[in-house]
Amino acid sequence: MADQKLRLTRKQIEIRTALGRIEPYAELTLWIHPDDRRILFSGNLVKADDAKGTLLLHLKSAPPELDSSLHVYVKFPGTSGVGKCRLLSRNATGMLLEVAEELVMEERRSFPRIHFRTDDEKTATLKAGSSEFSLPVLNASRSGLKFAATATELIPLRSAPIELTSLGGLGMKKECSLVWNNENSFAIRLREPLGQAEFNEFARTSRSGRVEPEKFFSDQEYFQTVKSNMEDLIEKLEKRPKLATAMKTLKIDRQGNYLRTHVDLLCYVSCSIGRMLGWVTQKTIDKLILAAYLHDIRYFEHPHLARIKSLAEFEARKSELTPEEQLIFLEGPEYSALMAKDADPASVDVERILIQQKERSDGSGFPAKVDFKQLYPLSCLFMVCHEFVDYVYSTPDWKFRDFSAQARSTFKGPYFIKILEAFDDLN
Repeated sequence: MADQKLRLTRKQIEIRTALGRIEPYAELTLWIHPDDRRILFSGNLVKADDAKGTLLLHLKSAPPELDSSLHVYVKFPGTSGVGKCRLLSRNATGMLLEVAEELVMEERRSFPRIHFRTDDEKTATLKAGSSEFSLPVLNASRSGLKFAATATELIPLRSAPIELTSLGGLGMKKECSLVWNNENSFAIRLREPLGQAEFNEFARTSRSGRVEPEKFFSDQEYFQTVKSNMEDLIEKLEKRPKLATAMKTLKIDRQGNYLRTHVDLLCYVSCSIGRMLGWVTQKTIDKLILAAYLHDIRYFEHPHLARIKSLAEFEARKSELTPEEQLIFLEGPEYSALMAKDADPASVDVERILIQQKERSDGSGFPAKVDFKQLYPLSCLFMVCHEFVDYVYSTPDWKFRDFSAQARSTFKGPYFIKILEAFDDLN
C-alpha cells in the first residue's frame, strides 16, 4: 500500500480513491470530541464501499456514546490523511460511517494546528477572566498552542474569554479560544496567528537556563546518595494517607512540569551547598529533601501560586488572584509545616524550615516577619537555594557568581554570607 499524502478536497472521486487504499481488516484509529474531550477508540475495517463513501467497522470495545451532532474522525493507515465521518448506524460491536464530502483529507504540512514540539520547558501566560496562569507549552504553531495543565487550572479556561499575554518571555496581547481539553492538557487557537518573526523568536529562545544536577557534585558517590534518598522518600510519602494524592500529582511525568523539576533541583542544590558548608549529615540530607518535597504542597493544585516568590510580589499581584487563592498562598508555609508533622513527627527541623521558608532577612516576609537574627541556619540555606532555582528558571545564561552577586542585596546576615560564598566556589 502506497504511503501517499492526501490533500484537502471536496471531490467525490478522491474520497473513493482514499477508501480504495485501505486494506481489508486494517486497524483504524478513531476519535470523537464530546464536551471538548477527545475520546480515542479503535476498530478493524470490515468493508470500505468507495462508491457510497462508507466504512463498515468492527469495534474492539463497546462504542462510545454518540449522537447526530458528533462526528467521528478516522486516521487512514498508510497516509497522513484524516477523514471526518458521519455516523449512519451502529450496534454493540460495530458502526457504519459515511465520509463527509466537506472535509476529507488534510495534508500534514498544511494542517493549521500544532507542529512545533518544544522540549526546553518554554512557557506562556494566559489570562482567563480574573485568573492568570504561566503554563508549560507542549506544542506550538503560529495559530495554536498546546499546554500541560491541572484540572484546577482548566476550570476558568472553560468558562471565560482567554487572552495570551506572553509567549516564551515575549509580551503580547492575543485573543484565543479553547479547542479541546483532557485531564492533563488542553489546546487553544489564536484568533490572529503569530507573525512569523514572533514565532521564530519563540522557537529559538529557551524559556530558562538548564542545569545538570551532577554539576553541583564533585563527589559522584554523594550525588548518587542524594538521588537514591529522593527516590526512597517519595515512595514513603506516597504511603502516607494525607500525602499520597499530593505526591502522585507531583510525580506526574509531563514536559514542563514546573513543580517536579523545581523540587528536584532544589533537593540537589541544597544538599550540595549544605555539604560544602559542613552543615549536612546523613540525617540532614533527608531533612532537606523532605522540606523540598513539602514546601509547595499547598500549591500543588494551584501551581501558578508556587511561582510567586515573596510577600511583596504577592501584594503587587493580589488583585489578579481570587480571595480563595490569596488565602491559599498565605497559608502555604504553615500548611507545609503541618504536613511535615504527618510525614515525620520527629522532624522538628523540617517544620522549622518550612514555617520560615517565606521569611526574608530584613523581616519583610511572612508569616512571622522575623529577620536574619531569628532564622534557623538550614532555613537560610533553603531560602537561598530556592532563590537560586528561581534564578535558573528565569535566566538562560545563568552563572553562579552572577547569582551570588545579585543575591547579596537581598540576603543579609552571617549565615547568608557563608552560603553565598559557597555559590562563588562553584564557579
